Amino acid sequence: MINDYVKNYLKFNSTFLLNLSTMKNLFQNLATLFFALTVLFMVFSCEDNSLDETTEQNTTQTEKFSESTLVSFDKIEQITSRITPGELSYGITPKNLVDKNASRENATYYFYATINEGNRTGENLNGELQVSVTLYSGLFKILRGKFIDANGEESNARGAILADGKVYLIIEMKDDVLVYGIGQENENTQGIIGSFSIFSTDGAISKGSWLANPKDMETPTDTIVDILANDRRGRFTSLISALDTAGLTNTLRGNGPFVIFAPTDEAFAALDTLPEGDALKNLLLHHVVNGKLDTRAINTQKTLTPLFGDNLTIGFNGTLFTVNETVQIIHSNIETSNGYIHVIDAVLDL
Repeated sequence: MINDYVKNYLKFNSTFLLNLSTMKNLFQNLATLFFALTVLFMVFSCEDNSLDETTEQNTTQTEKFSESTLVSFDKIEQITSRITPGELSYGITPKNLVDKNASRENATYYFYATINEGNRTGENLNGELQVSVTLYSGLFKILRGKFIDANGEESNARGAILADGKVYLIIEMKDDVLVYGIGQENENTQGIIGSFSIFSTDGAISKGSWLANPKDMETPTDTIVDILANDRRGRFTSLISALDTAGLTNTLRGNGPFVIFAPTDEAFAALDTLPEGDALKNLLLHHVVNGKLDTRAINTQKTLTPLFGDNLTIGFNGTLFTVNETVQIIHSNIETSNGYIHVIDAVLDL
């Protein structure tokens, strides 16, 4: 279990703060001055020793990144160990190729890793990490691709980016060597920093730190409306029809950015009746929020103001993120050129 290998144990030393006003008072007479200088000398000597100990500790220990509270590493390892029905195809694809089954979120990272614990201490694992988003879930996006080391040797890579920004990475190297990494994505730079463990067939375990800096991030060029309309499973025909009837298609093809909580066809079918005219337009606007907000952002804000109607409340029911307590976000963080789509299992009440 990955929990047996990844624990938080890096401790920070307290910093020494010097009160300048107190020092000024100490200088009132010669005897006190001598005493103050003596005390300062002793303190700074101790502090230097402490800094030396801290430096030595940092060179022999690796900061460990904890698992997400949303989904365990083991769960993602199990899910990604085989292809899940409905996954998008991945790999290097010409950008002008129109293919509904091809991933539209592809990323290449400069990958740097240093092993500083275990029998492989001092070794580096550097190269390029090429991954694509192949499946959107309510709590994570599955990643698949490859790692290319400095010698050009390729290894399969898989994992997930979770809704809270945690990243799980599995690299299957030659000779059945496995790299298990846990990291945190920087939402501003899209870079990832983390820790990892290397498991060899002889039972040896080495540990270290890794960093992935973006080299090429290919994001969708299609708008919210385009991606909804071209959904390969055809889940949003009712929503697209309603947007067109209400005259909102061009709005959601605009620059935005917008977040849309997109009900599926099944969600619309559960309604007794669909409103008309301004009532329909207002209902749809109740599902749209200004901004390019992924699940980290909406979960941080908790309360969102839609383009019409009362505020929306974001929660978590232990399994999925929710809107207004009862409506579940069943697929999240579908990125578009002008925002994000979060798929929901019911139409929001206005």
